[in-house]
Amino acid sequence: MTGPPKDPATPAKAQLPLPLPVFTPSYERESFIVSASNEAAWRAAQTWRSSRELLLVICGPEGAGKTHLASILAIDGGTFCSAEAPPSENRSALILFDDLPVGEPKAFLGIIDELMEAGTRVVLIGNGSPATWAGGFEDLRTRIESAPRATILEPDEALIETVIAKGFRDRQLEVDRSVVVFAAPRLPRTFAAAHAFVARADALALNAKRGITVPLAQQLVDSIS
Repeated sequence: MTGPPKDPATPAKAQLPLPLPVFTPSYERESFIVSASNEAAWRAAQTWRSSRELLLVICGPEGAGKTHLASILAIDGGTFCSAEAPPSENRSALILFDDLPVGEPKAFLGIIDELMEAGTRVVLIGNGSPATWAGGFEDLRTRIESAPRATILEPDEALIETVIAKGFRDRQLEVDRSVVVFAAPRLPRTFAAAHAFVARADALALNAKRGITVPLAQQLVDSIS
């Protein structure tokens, strides 16, 4: 099967520019799309929200929407912080640690214990398997493993389309849906690939001073696949 024609304005093997500086994505409830890969995580998070459990674990691949899901839990108030920089005395009723695993697992367990003893709810957010977050410290591993868990899986093709489209919207780029439909089934089925595609498309289009088209998308898909 013959693919779409190459865009003559861009050589097929052109050097890709570096991605643009970090931008602020949208974490609104309306922009979190529930699909087969995150439905169980969504339900687990909502169940925890209405329960009396103090600790929740949110895990999954990089770029899967873990922080987005956690932000929805914190919509009525919550503080995001680093495991290496625990919250001050003026803490909220919900603390979200968005950088697991931790460097000092024993000290971090002490932080969790102190927060929970005070009745503070705690959300731990990280990439990959939570079993690896404890750094070999058994007490922390046991605490993490015993907590309710919201696990986001790698995306299906429909969610890849959604991630790409949202990425363009977050960057305030008007891109025809044909670009999204072309790219989604041709990229590796990972969140990382979808985010890389959006960032590189943005950078390359800006560098070439032109819009994001299907021929440009084909060039990028070839470089990411």
